[in-house]
Amino acid sequence: MNRRELCRVLGAAVASPALSRLSANELWAVGRRAHARGPGLGFRVLDPHQAETVEMIAELIIPETDTPGARAARLPEFIDLLLAEWAPDDDRKQFLDGLADVDARARAASAADFRSASEAQRVAILTALDAEAQEARKAKADGKPHFFDHMKFVTVYGYCTSEAGATAELHYEAIPGAFEPCAPMDRWRAAPGDF
Repeated sequence: MNRRELCRVLGAAVASPALSRLSANELWAVGRRAHARGPGLGFRVLDPHQAETVEMIAELIIPETDTPGARAARLPEFIDLLLAEWAPDDDRKQFLDGLADVDARARAASAADFRSASEAQRVAILTALDAEAQEARKAKADGKPHFFDHMKFVTVYGYCTSEAGATAELHYEAIPGAFEPCAPMDRWRAAPGDF
């Protein structure tokens, strides 16, 4: 599955209960408003270490290729705003506990934390988390999404609603078509029988 396909199924993959009741248009609007408000607010939930960890995980999920990656979408600010204003307390706690677990796994792999782990160690940690998330979905554990499912959702959601993701990846145009201010009217007149 490529990024474009992943963004198309975004509406069906809502992992946050606070957002799950929203229509696709409402989800888009919430994401765009969050991106518009996010820069300059400062972090309210994530500390600098957690914000950098979120950025590194998101960049591994959506790396920069010929299109911008997660870093260009400024996802830590977006995710922090969602956690601060939309996430219920237990979801916020689960997300922060998940970030702490990522660091604990990095320490078990002989790194100080996820940020100082090697690229191979980071990929191995996220691969293990993804396998656990798949098992949890199969078992339908407690109804709550696994941390990594939640992380993937907010990453893809934030990316697809960002200017970088919407324009470069989804090819979103606010007003489709070309603007031609001085187009000759003959071009737009229909002859009888053209209908």
